[in-house]
Amino acid sequence: MKFEPQSKFTVAQIEDLLGGGLRKPPKLTISLTAKRRLLRARTQVENLMHSDRAIYGVNTGFGRLARIKISKDELEALQINLIRSHACGVGKPLTERLVRRLLLLRILSLGKAASGIRWQTFQRHLDFWNHSLTPWIPEQGSVGASGDLAPLAHLALPMLGEGFFWMHGEKVQAAKILKNRKLAPLRIGAKEGLSLTNGTQVSLTLGLEALARIKHLWKWMEAITCLSVEAHSATAAVYDDAIHALKAHPEQREIAARLRRRLRSSDHMKAHHDCNQVQDSYSFRAVPQILAPCLKFIRTAEELMENEINSVSDNPVLVRGSSDLHSCGHFHAQAVSMASDLLTQAAVTIGNLSERRLDQLVNPLTSRTTGFLAQQPGVESGLMIVQTAAAALASENKTLAFPASADTISTNGNQEDHVSMAPWAGRKALLVLENLESILVMEMVGAVRGCVIESTRSGLTYSAYVEKFLGWLGKKAPGLFKAGDRVFSEDFEVLKTLIQNSEPPAEAN
Repeated sequence: MKFEPQSKFTVAQIEDLLGGGLRKPPKLTISLTAKRRLLRARTQVENLMHSDRAIYGVNTGFGRLARIKISKDELEALQINLIRSHACGVGKPLTERLVRRLLLLRILSLGKAASGIRWQTFQRHLDFWNHSLTPWIPEQGSVGASGDLAPLAHLALPMLGEGFFWMHGEKVQAAKILKNRKLAPLRIGAKEGLSLTNGTQVSLTLGLEALARIKHLWKWMEAITCLSVEAHSATAAVYDDAIHALKAHPEQREIAARLRRRLRSSDHMKAHHDCNQVQDSYSFRAVPQILAPCLKFIRTAEELMENEINSVSDNPVLVRGSSDLHSCGHFHAQAVSMASDLLTQAAVTIGNLSERRLDQLVNPLTSRTTGFLAQQPGVESGLMIVQTAAAALASENKTLAFPASADTISTNGNQEDHVSMAPWAGRKALLVLENLESILVMEMVGAVRGCVIESTRSGLTYSAYVEKFLGWLGKKAPGLFKAGDRVFSEDFEVLKTLIQNSEPPAEAN
């Protein structure tokens, strides 16, 4: 596939290029025009190499050591030492899919020809992509300021014939793999070590993973909410369009409309004309109002990340109309950090709401069926501790809700005196989303059991969508519909796999 790095790419296009399932990622080449831009930019850098003045990233030390001029015969060693010294990451390795996304994002950023790297160095990124070579990168060690220095150094090491690759799920020495693929280790030139370690793309790839997960979980959350509304015999009248027209939040009206469509034609909704319930709890009645800002946060986060996908994040950079290198702060990942934090805030709120609905379903003080949804309360504990487990995860998420972007710590001899903490913001968002997935699974267990008990008791049918969803779940996870106490964690594993690998049924026509 031939692509143009100067083009604007959407989040969806990036995810599509990654492939998945039976779709293999395409081989990538760039246009001749893009290659010429890269060659011209490198010529500009090489012209500066012959200058007697100190030029950061070309013939000086780095960070606080920028005042030290480097002799011409040490320029290559300067760049290699930069990569080696910065490859000091720790912790678990990033997954292969995360590294593949990272590599793609690096290709797009470096391909904009503002860094001045050699064509051979850019081509090596394409080689790694096209040969499915995935560097092994520890996930911790970056503060998201002068680029994601430590993890990006680990990305660059295999280009030099050092470091490691992922290979068939194992950590394998890069030198061995390069030799097998007939790829000679790179010899990097002036500024290239700096360009290879500068960038926000590790922070961004974590944030994009969180974005993809929360958008996927959102679909499940709305479907599960409909199950819970029916299981609790709550009214859908509160989602009426005329009511929500009084609020000027478009996301609120959008969410209410989807819930309303999915709950129409329900006998339970019709039965509310004669029931003695005045109002449902907020976790049912105020769903659109609570979730509207969450959806806004998700969309704002996507906009911020999409802007970063299409940005240069190096320092110093070449700018149009100038042959000089210009110092800047493009490697600072504050936008990505705040975007990931927005996803965390949304996920925490969604989880809180889900856990509260589960409590309403099972709590003997609020349940409209049986206490803890047990068939024989007392002899059976029902979902008593399922709700406790959901509460534990919701509370974990609350302690993870402090924004990483609000934190900063001085590094590099106070040269980098404000940092974004964007990698932690992304990793933290993923931890919260992992908990959210489990909370939604627990609510689904309660909602399905509540639906079974309520339909048996009343004989009423549910909306066409909920009936369709229940029928689909019956085929995918039949154990979910069995009565009595059992080891619920086994249900959770089945449902988590289901959520991860599929989407809930579409709305009924």
